[in-house]
Amino acid sequence: MPKPFDASTKFLVELRPEDWIAFLELPTGKISLLEADVSTVTAAGDKIVQVSAAQGTYGVHFEFQAGPDTEFVPRLWQYNVLYTSKFKLPIRSVAFLLRPFDGHRAITGRYVQTDTEGELIHDFRHQVLRVWQMPPETFLTGGLALLPLAAVAQVSKRAVAGIVREIDQRLEREARPSDSELLRTATFVLLGLKYDKIFVEKIMSRNVLELSSTYQALLQEGRQEGLQEGKKEGNLEEAREMLLRFGRRRLGEADEATKAFLESITSVETLESFADRLWDIETWAELQRPQ
Repeated sequence: MPKPFDASTKFLVELRPEDWIAFLELPTGKISLLEADVSTVTAAGDKIVQVSAAQGTYGVHFEFQAGPDTEFVPRLWQYNVLYTSKFKLPIRSVAFLLRPFDGHRAITGRYVQTDTEGELIHDFRHQVLRVWQMPPETFLTGGLALLPLAAVAQVSKRAVAGIVREIDQRLEREARPSDSELLRTATFVLLGLKYDKIFVEKIMSRNVLELSSTYQALLQEGRQEGLQEGKKEGNLEEAREMLLRFGRRRLGEADEATKAFLESITSVETLESFADRLWDIETWAELQRPQ
C-alpha cells in the first residue's frame, strides 16, 4: 500500500521539476509535466517530466524506493515501455533508493532478458542513485526540491540535526511559505524512514505532524491510493475467478501453468477478453496463444 513518503516524493518532483533535471545534469529547456496514468497497470498516475531541449524532446520518469520489492526493476521497465509508447518520447528512468534494504545490490541499472539460446531480447538501462551513500552537500547545494533528501543522505544520527537546520535556513532565505511547508513536511516524512518518531520530533517542530495541512494531505493521498489499489486488486481477483469458473465448465480444471499465467495478467480488460474467447477454444493452452 502506498505510504506517505510515496506522496512526498511525488510532490517534490511536481513542485520543481526543473530542480531534478538540473541535478541529473540533463539537457534543459522548456519543462512541463505529463500525466502518466495507465490505469490498467498503475493504481495512481505518475508524472513524467517532459523537457523540450535544443537536442530534442525527452521525458524522465522518477521512482523512489525504500524497501525490498523483487518486482521493482521489472515494473520500472514495464512503466518505461508504457510511457514511451504513450508519449512517443524517449523516456529516461531514474530510481532513487532511499535507504538500504534486502536486494538493493541487485538493482544495478540494467535489466537484461535473453531467450533459451542466450540471445538478447531486452536490455533496459536505467539510472540508480543510492541516496544514503551520497554526501548531504549533494542535495543541500542543489535546487530546493532536493533539500529533503539531504536528511536521509550519508549523515550520522549525531549530525542530522545540523542538516535539518541547514535545510531550514535555505527555506527561510529562498522558498515561498507554501513551498516551505511542503518541503519541511517532506523532510519530516523521509526522516521517518531512518529514525524513530520521538527522535524526529526532537529535531523538528512537532507542529509539522500536528498542524501541517500538507502532512494531512499526504496521508489522505496515501489512503486514497491504497483504496484505489485495493479496488483494482479486488477487481482483478474477481475477474480471474470468473474466468476460471466459467472455463472449468467447458475446458475442465485449469492446470498450474494456466493459473500462473492468469496471475501474471494485471488488466481486468484482458481477463474479460479471455472470458469471451472461452467458447472458441478447446484447451486452456489455446488461451495463452496470441490471437
